[in-house]
Amino acid sequence: MSHSPEDVARYVCGDCQLVHAGIPRRTATGKRSFDAPETCGGCGGDELIPVQNWVHHHNGE
Repeated sequence: MSHSPEDVARYVCGDCQLVHAGIPRRTATGKRSFDAPETCGGCGGDELIPVQNWVHHHNGE
């Protein structure tokens, strides 16, 4: 039986653009879901944008 790895959610810090892996948690059905970290480990910023939305994100540029 082969195992396929889970697709871990990634988040980009809106301040320093550091990429973070999501924090895993189990859902009620037993599957895993990934939440954004509370703060950036690099700069301490609290705006973490899902990587798939990053290209659409802008902060008034």
